[in-house]
Amino acid sequence: MDEMMPHSHLPAVGVADDEPSLAGVIAEDVAAWCRRLSSTLLEETGESLLGKLRAEADILRTLVDGEGSVVDGQPQAPPYRDRKGRLRNQTNPVTSARNPVAPPMALVGSDGESEFSVVLPIQYQGPPKTLHGGYVSVLLDETMWHAVRTALDGISFTRELTVTYERPVPLGVPLTVRGRVTSTDGRKTFAEGEVLAGGEVCARASGLWIAPRR
Repeated sequence: MDEMMPHSHLPAVGVADDEPSLAGVIAEDVAAWCRRLSSTLLEETGESLLGKLRAEADILRTLVDGEGSVVDGQPQAPPYRDRKGRLRNQTNPVTSARNPVAPPMALVGSDGESEFSVVLPIQYQGPPKTLHGGYVSVLLDETMWHAVRTALDGISFTRELTVTYERPVPLGVPLTVRGRVTSTDGRKTFAEGEVLAGGEVCARASGLWIAPRR
Protein backbone atom coordinates (compact mmCIF):
# COMPACT_ATOMS: atom_id res chain seq x y z
CA MET A 1 0.00 0.00 0.00
CA ASP A 2 1.51 3.31 -1.07
CA GLU A 3 -0.73 5.45 1.11
CA MET A 4 -1.15 5.20 4.84
CA MET A 5 -4.63 3.99 5.70
CA PRO A 6 -6.14 5.40 8.91
CA HIS A 7 -7.73 2.91 11.25
CA SER A 8 -10.33 3.66 13.84
CA HIS A 9 -12.15 1.06 15.86
CA LEU A 10 -14.83 3.73 16.16
CA PRO A 11 -15.34 5.32 12.71
CA ALA A 12 -17.50 8.42 12.69
CA VAL A 13 -21.09 8.96 11.60
CA GLY A 14 -23.14 11.51 13.53
CA VAL A 15 -26.20 10.38 15.50
CA ALA A 16 -28.76 12.04 17.75
CA ASP A 17 -27.33 13.00 21.12
CA ASP A 18 -30.25 11.50 23.04
CA GLU A 19 -30.45 8.12 21.31
CA PRO A 20 -32.05 5.68 23.80
CA SER A 21 -30.36 2.33 24.37
CA LEU A 22 -33.38 0.53 22.87
CA ALA A 23 -32.76 2.31 19.56
CA GLY A 24 -29.20 0.98 19.56
CA VAL A 25 -30.41 -2.55 20.33
CA ILE A 26 -32.97 -2.35 17.51
CA ALA A 27 -30.29 -1.04 15.13
CA GLU A 28 -28.08 -4.03 15.91
CA ASP A 29 -31.02 -6.44 15.59
CA VAL A 30 -31.75 -4.99 12.15
CA ALA A 31 -28.05 -5.24 11.20
CA ALA A 32 -28.15 -8.95 12.10
CA TRP A 33 -31.33 -9.26 10.02
CA CYS A 34 -29.51 -7.65 7.07
CA ARG A 35 -26.72 -10.22 7.36
CA ARG A 36 -29.24 -13.05 7.34
CA LEU A 37 -31.07 -11.48 4.39
CA SER A 38 -27.80 -11.25 2.44
CA SER A 39 -27.21 -14.96 2.93
CA THR A 40 -30.78 -15.74 1.86
CA LEU A 41 -30.41 -13.70 -1.35
CA LEU A 42 -27.25 -15.60 -2.26
CA GLU A 43 -28.32 -19.10 -1.21
CA GLU A 44 -31.95 -19.30 -2.36
CA THR A 45 -33.67 -19.10 -5.76
CA GLY A 46 -37.18 -19.21 -7.20
CA GLU A 47 -40.22 -19.75 -5.01
CA SER A 48 -38.08 -20.72 -2.03
CA LEU A 49 -36.40 -17.31 -2.21
CA LEU A 50 -39.71 -15.44 -2.50
CA GLY A 51 -41.19 -17.32 0.44
CA LYS A 52 -38.23 -16.55 2.66
CA LEU A 53 -38.21 -12.90 1.61
CA ARG A 54 -41.87 -12.56 2.62
CA ALA A 55 -41.09 -14.12 5.98
CA GLU A 56 -38.10 -11.84 6.45
CA ALA A 57 -40.23 -8.78 5.67
CA ASP A 58 -42.54 -9.74 8.54
CA ILE A 59 -39.56 -10.22 10.84
CA LEU A 60 -38.21 -6.77 9.93
CA ARG A 61 -41.51 -5.11 10.87
CA THR A 62 -41.36 -6.86 14.23
CA LEU A 63 -37.78 -5.74 14.81
CA VAL A 64 -38.47 -2.10 13.93
CA ASP A 65 -41.42 -2.09 16.34
CA GLY A 66 -39.04 -3.25 19.06
CA GLU A 67 -40.88 -6.51 19.65
CA GLY A 68 -38.53 -9.21 20.85
CA SER A 69 -35.77 -6.74 21.76
CA VAL A 70 -34.56 -6.58 25.34
CA VAL A 71 -36.18 -3.38 26.60
CA ASP A 72 -33.52 -2.66 29.21
CA GLY A 73 -30.68 -4.18 27.18
CA GLN A 74 -27.62 -2.33 25.97
CA PRO A 75 -26.21 -2.33 22.42
CA GLN A 76 -22.92 -4.11 21.82
CA ALA A 77 -21.61 -1.15 19.81
CA PRO A 78 -23.14 1.95 21.43
CA PRO A 79 -22.52 5.47 20.10
CA TYR A 80 -19.46 7.19 21.54
CA ARG A 81 -18.07 10.71 21.79
CA ASP A 82 -15.06 11.69 19.74
CA ARG A 83 -12.31 14.02 20.93
CA LYS A 84 -14.43 17.05 20.04
CA GLY A 85 -17.38 15.77 22.06
CA ARG A 86 -19.47 14.78 19.04
CA LEU A 87 -21.59 11.65 19.33
CA ARG A 88 -20.65 9.01 16.74
CA ASN A 89 -21.81 5.58 15.66
CA GLN A 90 -19.39 2.67 15.63
CA THR A 91 -19.10 1.90 11.92
CA ASN A 92 -16.12 -0.49 11.77
CA PRO A 93 -16.83 -2.85 8.81
CA VAL A 94 -15.20 -5.81 10.58
CA THR A 95 -16.19 -5.56 14.24
CA SER A 96 -19.22 -3.28 14.70
CA ALA A 97 -22.47 -5.08 15.56
CA ARG A 98 -24.28 -2.04 14.16
CA ASN A 99 -22.71 -2.35 10.69
CA PRO A 100 -24.43 -5.07 8.59
CA VAL A 101 -21.26 -5.42 6.49
CA ALA A 102 -19.32 -6.62 9.56
CA PRO A 103 -19.49 -10.36 10.46
CA PRO A 104 -18.90 -9.15 13.38
CA MET A 105 -15.85 -10.78 14.98
CA ALA A 106 -15.18 -11.58 18.63
CA LEU A 107 -11.87 -10.15 19.87
CA VAL A 108 -9.46 -10.80 22.71
CA GLY A 109 -6.16 -8.99 22.98
CA SER A 110 -3.58 -7.33 25.20
CA ASP A 111 0.13 -6.55 25.46
CA GLY A 112 0.83 -6.42 21.74
CA GLU A 113 -1.20 -9.50 20.79
CA SER A 114 -4.75 -9.97 19.49
CA GLU A 115 -6.98 -12.79 18.35
CA PHE A 116 -10.31 -12.82 16.55
CA SER A 117 -12.68 -15.73 16.04
CA VAL A 118 -15.36 -15.74 13.36
CA VAL A 119 -17.47 -17.94 11.07
CA LEU A 120 -18.01 -16.29 7.70
CA PRO A 121 -21.09 -16.94 5.53
CA ILE A 122 -21.58 -16.91 1.77
CA GLN A 123 -21.61 -13.12 1.29
CA TYR A 124 -17.82 -13.14 1.81
CA GLN A 125 -17.26 -15.77 -0.87
CA GLY A 126 -14.73 -15.51 -3.67
CA PRO A 127 -14.20 -18.91 -5.31
CA PRO A 128 -16.92 -21.44 -4.35
CA LYS A 129 -16.96 -22.19 -0.60
CA THR A 130 -13.85 -20.05 -0.15
CA LEU A 131 -13.27 -16.65 1.45
CA HIS A 132 -12.48 -13.84 -0.99
CA GLY A 133 -8.75 -13.09 -0.94
CA GLY A 134 -9.32 -9.38 -0.43
CA TYR A 135 -11.32 -10.05 2.71
CA VAL A 136 -8.52 -12.27 4.01
CA SER A 137 -6.37 -9.13 3.89
CA VAL A 138 -9.07 -7.13 5.68
CA LEU A 139 -9.18 -9.64 8.54
CA LEU A 140 -5.41 -9.65 8.90
CA ASP A 141 -5.16 -5.86 8.72
CA GLU A 142 -7.80 -5.41 11.42
CA THR A 143 -6.37 -8.04 13.74
CA MET A 144 -2.77 -6.89 13.42
CA TRP A 145 -3.82 -3.28 13.95
CA HIS A 146 -5.56 -4.32 17.17
CA ALA A 147 -2.32 -5.92 18.33
CA VAL A 148 -0.53 -2.64 17.58
CA ARG A 149 -3.26 -0.71 19.37
CA THR A 150 -2.78 -2.70 22.59
CA ALA A 151 0.95 -1.92 22.52
CA LEU A 152 0.74 1.82 21.81
CA ASP A 153 -0.72 4.83 23.55
CA GLY A 154 -2.68 6.41 20.71
CA ILE A 155 -3.72 5.79 17.12
CA SER A 156 -1.69 4.36 14.26
CA PHE A 157 -1.94 4.02 10.50
CA THR A 158 -1.26 1.10 8.19
CA ARG A 159 1.75 1.90 6.00
CA GLU A 160 2.49 -1.52 4.52
CA LEU A 161 0.71 -4.87 4.50
CA THR A 162 2.07 -7.97 2.78
CA VAL A 163 -0.10 -11.10 2.62
CA THR A 164 1.02 -14.60 1.65
CA TYR A 165 -1.76 -17.06 0.82
CA GLU A 166 -0.86 -20.62 1.84
CA ARG A 167 -4.18 -22.35 1.06
CA PRO A 168 -7.85 -21.40 0.50
CA VAL A 169 -9.69 -20.05 3.55
CA PRO A 170 -12.97 -22.00 3.92
CA LEU A 171 -16.36 -20.45 4.60
CA GLY A 172 -18.80 -21.70 7.21
CA VAL A 173 -16.19 -23.03 9.64
CA PRO A 174 -14.58 -21.41 12.70
CA LEU A 175 -11.63 -19.23 11.75
CA THR A 176 -8.98 -17.84 14.08
CA VAL A 177 -7.13 -14.67 13.11
CA ARG A 178 -4.08 -13.75 15.17
CA GLY A 179 -1.84 -10.70 15.25
CA ARG A 180 1.19 -9.68 17.29
CA VAL A 181 3.70 -6.87 17.47
CA THR A 182 7.21 -7.98 16.52
CA SER A 183 9.19 -4.77 17.05
CA THR A 184 9.01 -0.99 17.37
CA ASP A 185 11.30 1.76 16.13
CA GLY A 186 10.23 5.26 17.09
CA ARG A 187 6.88 5.95 15.44
CA LYS A 188 7.10 2.65 13.52
CA THR A 189 5.52 -0.56 14.77
CA PHE A 190 5.96 -3.86 12.97
CA ALA A 191 3.49 -6.73 13.29
CA GLU A 192 2.68 -10.10 11.82
CA GLY A 193 -0.34 -12.38 11.81
CA GLU A 194 -2.08 -15.39 10.32
CA VAL A 195 -5.50 -16.83 9.52
CA LEU A 196 -6.09 -20.40 10.69
CA ALA A 197 -8.81 -22.94 9.91
CA GLY A 198 -8.84 -26.30 11.66
CA GLY A 199 -5.45 -25.51 13.15
CA GLU A 200 -3.83 -25.00 9.73
CA VAL A 201 -2.39 -21.68 8.60
CA CYS A 202 -4.23 -20.47 5.49
CA ALA A 203 -2.63 -17.04 5.13
CA ARG A 204 0.18 -15.05 6.73
CA ALA A 205 0.89 -11.34 6.81
CA SER A 206 3.46 -8.82 7.94
CA GLY A 207 3.04 -5.09 8.12
CA LEU A 208 4.17 -1.68 9.28
CA TRP A 209 2.10 0.84 11.25
CA ILE A 210 2.99 4.50 11.73
CA ALA A 211 1.99 6.66 14.69
CA PRO A 212 1.31 10.31 13.77
CA ARG A 213 3.72 13.02 14.88
CA ARG A 214 2.67 14.74 18.07
